[in-house]
Amino acid sequence: MEVGQIKQIQTTILGQMQTMRTCTNCHGTGKIIKEPCETCKGKGTVRNQVRLSVKIPAGVDDNQTIVLRGEGEPGENGGPKGDLYLTIHVKKHKLYTRKGNNVLCEIPITFTQATLGAELRIPMVDGTDEMYTIPDSTQTGTKFIIRDKGFKAINGNGQGDFIFTVQVQVPKKLTAEQRELLLQLAKTMNEQPPVKKKGIFG
Repeated sequence: MEVGQIKQIQTTILGQMQTMRTCTNCHGTGKIIKEPCETCKGKGTVRNQVRLSVKIPAGVDDNQTIVLRGEGEPGENGGPKGDLYLTIHVKKHKLYTRKGNNVLCEIPITFTQATLGAELRIPMVDGTDEMYTIPDSTQTGTKFIIRDKGFKAINGNGQGDFIFTVQVQVPKKLTAEQRELLLQLAKTMNEQPPVKKKGIFG
């Protein structure tokens, strides 16, 4: 007979019938605590909230799991503790997106920067800045790559790239002088200058 089990024998008209059931006093443990502790009521464990400091490795991605050995539920009858599994959820950023270990970003540039070329200050994900020179005649939507400035590979020594796309911003308001300069530029480039639209009354 196993420890913590109660064997019952009943005599019926069909003969003796034997049944086994778990002991209601020891709950199958084979031990009875005569003076149970006031805190755990004899269960041997107490549920409690614990605050843990967790080191998140560089390069961890959304929905990846970190295992903390020995930080899970306590073992029964003096057994070792289990493990704690943490699923990581990476908060979205207003500037950066991620594709694998690469960082993607859109950088606004002015019309003159796109036309003449410019040296741009690009903010990296680690808080530093990188200077990058774009050539003249850069078109909106052009992609540029800064090597090894993305996320570190979590299981290796590699590192992704920082890929930024330039978006040419057209000025919403121009001074009279700026407008005149653009009109003169348009004439030198054989462009049709914009026609001033007339109102309903002339």
